[in-house]
Amino acid sequence: MTEREGIDTRRMAVIGMFDGVHRGHRYLLGELKREASLRGLSPLAITFSNHPLELIAPEKAPRLLTDTTTKLRLIAGEGVEGSAIAFDNELRHTSAEYFLRMLHDRYGVDALMMGYNNRFGHNAPEDFEAYRALGKTCGVDIVAAKEYSPEGLAISSTEIRRLLEQGDTGKAAELLGRDYTLTGTVESGRQLGRHLGFPTANLRLSDPRLLVPAPGVYATTTMGYPAMTNIGVRPTVDNSGTTTIETHIIGYDNNLYGSTLTISFRRRIRHERHFSSLEELVGQLENDRREALSASQPSVAATDSQC
Repeated sequence: MTEREGIDTRRMAVIGMFDGVHRGHRYLLGELKREASLRGLSPLAITFSNHPLELIAPEKAPRLLTDTTTKLRLIAGEGVEGSAIAFDNELRHTSAEYFLRMLHDRYGVDALMMGYNNRFGHNAPEDFEAYRALGKTCGVDIVAAKEYSPEGLAISSTEIRRLLEQGDTGKAAELLGRDYTLTGTVESGRQLGRHLGFPTANLRLSDPRLLVPAPGVYATTTMGYPAMTNIGVRPTVDNSGTTTIETHIIGYDNNLYGSTLTISFRRRIRHERHFSSLEELVGQLENDRREALSASQPSVAATDSQC
């Protein structure tokens, strides 16, 4: 959605980075839909195309779990309209009052749902009641969202990043409510995998800010096929030190160069390591392929019914 003056549709909005659109985010979107329906409003999630820290403190900006296109698609999948805006210097210095008036006048927002730890606006108000009072002056009803705290799970984008950086894509999927994915364009490589009997698709990420899981070999899926994906520097066959993302799609051998490919991560099979010979490497790749096939059944996380 783009901002439009004099908009006819009236909305109830929520604001956030929504990086990963994980189970906690999906719970919040569900609450938004429920509350908006009670008020006769249309639900809207306003997110950012860049992480605020990229502007405020670039050295502290985290890697992203989702690019903007994927994030908006996942939000839409929850039955909520999404709109991504750039977090720039103008927005950084916008007061909470001005921002609320802009939401009301340009986006048709009559109500705003705020999470328990959500704050926005330059010199942001100290607490929820201050936001509520400010909202009344702007024609926006401020509503508190219920906290989502499933037993035994600390769900946050930060925790999911930590797990992926450790290579624990299985646990990350549990918090996401789906398998972690990377999307990019297939580029031509040195075709070493093809010479070994394991042709690979070399992925160039759609957004270089995306978080790449820890080096290793992963059981993955793509295009409905089981696959195995190597992340690392290929120490046995390459000495360039350049990290690559290479996927061998089991049972598929057509030309994918130039195509957009999305890789879904199931679990890490092993760490990347150096082999003493190509024969030893091929033997290990055969084992990896069997492991990848055994992990290719539908993920339990993808059927999460709580969100």
